[in-house]
Amino acid sequence: KLVNFIEWGPASIQVALSRKSPYVQTTHRVSGLMLASHTSIRHLFSKCLSQYEKLRKKQAFLDNYRKFPMFADNDLSEFDESRDIIDSLVDEYKACESPDYIKWGMEDPNHLLTGEGNTGGIVD
Repeated sequence: KLVNFIEWGPASIQVALSRKSPYVQTTHRVSGLMLASHTSIRHLFSKCLSQYEKLRKKQAFLDNYRKFPMFADNDLSEFDESRDIIDSLVDEYKACESPDYIKWGMEDPNHLLTGEGNTGGIVD
């Protein structure tokens, strides 16, 4: 099995050949565009989260951050928020691989995506 397609998308590889545009000057003979799914990166994010949890449990390297005013009051909430964001990213990448991804986040308000400064649960 060379290619693993998502069930909610078209299961095909499409190739379209065309002539070079007369309006765009390039120095190369060949040009192209590739769209790809890299949902497997969730495994890397999961490993990073696991390593972070081990370091955080041991309070390793945190003294370096406590020297800065942002973390001076032992407020490490930035780390916790970042951890939560990466965890939700892993959840969404995992959901992308399932056949019902199109419906993901619609029923459960905890899975709604929010953009920067967007607290209403509306996808930007």
